[in-house]
Amino acid sequence: MTETKLHTLHVTERIKSKKLIDRLFEKESTSIVAFPFRVVYLKVEKSSAPVSILISVPKKRFHHAVDRNRIKRQVREAFRLQKQTLINQMADADFSFVIGFICISSQHSTTATVEKSMKKTLSHISSLL
Repeated sequence: MTETKLHTLHVTERIKSKKLIDRLFEKESTSIVAFPFRVVYLKVEKSSAPVSILISVPKKRFHHAVDRNRIKRQVREAFRLQKQTLINQMADADFSFVIGFICISSQHSTTATVEKSMKKTLSHISSLL
C-alpha cells in the first residue's frame, strides 16, 4: 500500500450508525481515561473498517463551536497518523473495534498532548489483541 493510502481517514472509519453509537455507550463497552479524553471502546463483528471512531466534545465544556471543531480536528489528525499500528496488528482478526473519544477537559490541549493520549489509547487497545 502506498504511503498516502496508509494515512487517510476514510468515511467508513467514522461511526454514523445510531444503533452502533447506542451500543458503544451501553454497559458491554469498556472505558479508560487518557487525559484529556475518556475513551470508550467495543469489539464488534467484522465491518468494512477494522477501527471506527466517534469524537464528542461537549458544548457544556467548550461553548464556542470553533473550539469544539479545533479539538475534533486534533483528535482526527492524531488518529489518522497513529492508527496504522493498531490496524497492522488486527490484520487477521475476525472483529473490528469501535472507539469513542469524549473530551473531559475544559481547557484547550496542545496537539502534542492529544497525540500522546492517542498513542496511549491505541497501545492499550492493541494490548487486548
